[in-house]
Amino acid sequence: MQHRTRILLVGVLVAGCTSSAAPAPTDPPPSASAPLRTISEVSCGGLGFPISLLDEPGRAETFDDPAAEALRQVLSETDPEAGRLPDSGWREVARTDTEVVYVADAAPHTDAPYATVTVVREDDAWLVAGWSDCRLQAGVGPDSGLASFRVAPDEELASELTEIPVLVTERACNSGQDARGRIAEPLIVLGGDAVTVVFAVRPRAGGHDCPSNPETPHLLVLPEPLGDRSLLDGSEFPARDATLCANGEACPP
Repeated sequence: MQHRTRILLVGVLVAGCTSSAAPAPTDPPPSASAPLRTISEVSCGGLGFPISLLDEPGRAETFDDPAAEALRQVLSETDPEAGRLPDSGWREVARTDTEVVYVADAAPHTDAPYATVTVVREDDAWLVAGWSDCRLQAGVGPDSGLASFRVAPDEELASELTEIPVLVTERACNSGQDARGRIAEPLIVLGGDAVTVVFAVRPRAGGHDCPSNPETPHLLVLPEPLGDRSLLDGSEFPARDATLCANGEACPP
């Protein structure tokens, strides 16, 4: 997939699970942290939007406005048969005064389920900032960064558990530092078959490079016993079994 970028549009940045011992859980969630809003809000790595918008038919490429004109221009320059941007079916999923995000079902021969185009306003003109594959991730708002987690090594899930040691990995660039002291109160969704958890991390000030971030020990506190339900990492869609790493395989000890 080619990218033309004035502003870098980033898909899901997933720091791989790194080998780690299981030290005593630390860094309990700060009581002042507000819980995340809703797991129904997702993003392609930029502005968040309700996931329900993806159930609607897409025709934003036909809209009569300057942002849609910029979208049509980039669509005319790509070849959907080569696995690039589809030429129709685009949904406008997010809009501000200076940015519009479009999402469509991916073209054939692509691995990701969606494609996205971001259009930005520069002075009086609307220009394509970039485009990319889109793998949905949970939206955590503008002041937090998404984090993935897994159950700590050697921790056996049991029905009576309400406190579970986990390892949290910040996805954003953080110069290879852990997220200690910056893990926000997670969103916990209690379902009949699964408990889904979404972690977010308050970003660290300053510019950072992007080596893989280490896992941060943390104590996940559930509002009720786990029971016979699965524990899922809701930072990605579909949610991942939290006893596995992002690639679906067993995590290293």
